[in-house]
Amino acid sequence: MRILIYTGKGGVGKTSLAAATALHLAGMGKRVLIMSTDQAHSLGDALDLTLGEEPRTVAEGLEALELDPNAESRKAWGNLRDYLRQIISEKANGGLDADEVLMFPGLEELFSLLRILDIWEEARCDVLIVDCAPTGETLSLLRYPERLSVLADRMIPTLRSVTKAFGGLITRKTTVPKPRDEVFTEFERVVKRLSRLQEILCDREQTSLRLVMTPERIVLDESRRSYSWLQVFEFGVDAVYINRIYPEEAMQGYFSGWLQMQEENLRLARESFFHQRIFTLPLLDHELRGQKALTEAAQQLYDGEDPARLFCTEPAFRMEDAQGTRKLIIPLPYMTPEDIRVSQEGGDLILKVRNETRRFHLPDRLNRRYVSGWSYENDTLCVRMDYD
Repeated sequence: MRILIYTGKGGVGKTSLAAATALHLAGMGKRVLIMSTDQAHSLGDALDLTLGEEPRTVAEGLEALELDPNAESRKAWGNLRDYLRQIISEKANGGLDADEVLMFPGLEELFSLLRILDIWEEARCDVLIVDCAPTGETLSLLRYPERLSVLADRMIPTLRSVTKAFGGLITRKTTVPKPRDEVFTEFERVVKRLSRLQEILCDREQTSLRLVMTPERIVLDESRRSYSWLQVFEFGVDAVYINRIYPEEAMQGYFSGWLQMQEENLRLARESFFHQRIFTLPLLDHELRGQKALTEAAQQLYDGEDPARLFCTEPAFRMEDAQGTRKLIIPLPYMTPEDIRVSQEGGDLILKVRNETRRFHLPDRLNRRYVSGWSYENDTLCVRMDYD
């Protein structure tokens, strides 16, 4: 099963493009399920249908749903949540709303992602398309499983031991109820499932993240930062969508200055996403809503190409540390040192490779360093970066 996760800055059209892709794949004869994990759902609006948390048939071969984060949260950690609610209610004497206190930022959205694991285990479809929250929220969610796993490995055994030894005494002295074994068991189960989910999401052969953007510089820069972050944490981005490209015939008179800026931003995108398949869609003269409009847009996007195909598995780079020097390791096969030029431009690393320019937006761990040297051997470029 292929998993395609669409994300991007709010308002760039990621939901519409995800829905168009789903319809296109279903039209190719694949079994497709598209689901929205964004709390501000708009998938139903894009399809011009009313959707709920259970799959609804949209077209032949296509089902769609909008997840309810509260319902997914109750399924994931209901026992632990009830236990914490009991403690808060007893100790606060009605002064606090326990449910509001237990609304941990991002946790409910994270539990929504567990539905991906359910669908994967059921092998319910050939392609699962996930319409995620805007980029910043999605990046935070993708890091949660690792953090919870560390928490579980370090704290749960200790808490079990303390509870077993002193739980009864604590309850008699403080009225705090002793946690039941199923509370710990449930939390451990959730953490294991989240860890398994992260393995699937990091499997570049199975899961692809797709970045959606528009040709404005602010949007492009956020997408480039997001891409660097995803590379650092080994998530695979195999395609990029540039939506709402202004047609040349519309860029006359008052808008003529936009055309040059747009061309510059498109060039920057090509240099920044040189491994990825770049799909483009012009600004349409009608609203992208409803199955007919979405299907027509998909035909323009793909022109007979299979969007479920894996376009790229190669990581753009990796980082290594050696005696205070941080190295950026870049696969670059079939070159010679004479073919390569390395420079730095603000927060970007620029590679001139023969007649091609490649651009890397440096991750936070590198963007305050400068290029102190580089070497090329065994089809790999090693760029050394140090502080001034």
